[in-house]
Amino acid sequence: MGRLRVTAVLEHIADAKRVRDMAVLLLALGLLAATPVCAHAAGQNAALDARLQTIEHDPAALQVLLQAGRNQTDTFCVYCHGTGGNSVNPDIPNLAEQNPAYLLAQMRQFANGKRKDEYVGVMQKLARTFTRRQEVILALYFSSTPLSRRPATDASLAAAAAPIFDQHCAACHGGNGMGRGEYPRIAGQQPKYVVRTLMNFRKDAASRPSLVMSSATASLKNTDILALAAYVASLPVKTQPYFALFPHPYFPGDN
Repeated sequence: MGRLRVTAVLEHIADAKRVRDMAVLLLALGLLAATPVCAHAAGQNAALDARLQTIEHDPAALQVLLQAGRNQTDTFCVYCHGTGGNSVNPDIPNLAEQNPAYLLAQMRQFANGKRKDEYVGVMQKLARTFTRRQEVILALYFSSTPLSRRPATDASLAAAAAPIFDQHCAACHGGNGMGRGEYPRIAGQQPKYVVRTLMNFRKDAASRPSLVMSSATASLKNTDILALAAYVASLPVKTQPYFALFPHPYFPGDN
């Protein structure tokens, strides 16, 4: 079944069930069949690594990669994460202007099963089909697209969370919520997604184990989490450098 027909079918899915039903449909069509991640030879990895280190100094090559990322995300990613990573679904995170090293790490965790999503395994199965080059293209593309959809927040609720954020979040995510390296940007993130994620970390859910986050959220009350979600959503997003300035310790030599 071609891309246009898949798109036409998806357009008829009800909004309330859109993500889950889309996953079931794609699985039924065999478009999310789990295939091994392609292994690159050492020489190819070294060449790709060198390319990434110089990409920001080669505008023409950068545009080629960004266009490749746009083409790839328009195939499937847009249905959940929105155009350019600007999610229209409050349950799905914004990926626009996300730290590329974090995106790479999460794609690898989805692929190896360390992280699981809640929509019949869409991300696990998709991530297993990505080649190493596709991972880089996706990370580069989403990190370079501006966050244009800002969620509505409760200003009074957000104001109450500043000291909670400073105590529990700032050490890793930065005082501005922009993160660094493999620590994600949480500034401007979807509040509902943040609430669900923090509650999962607090109960040490098997879908996303993290000793750091379980410890950071252990003492948080539900009211604290709601306030934190409003606070981080309200934080301004600052433009960050491209991928080459965010070294990723497990790329490209890992297997």
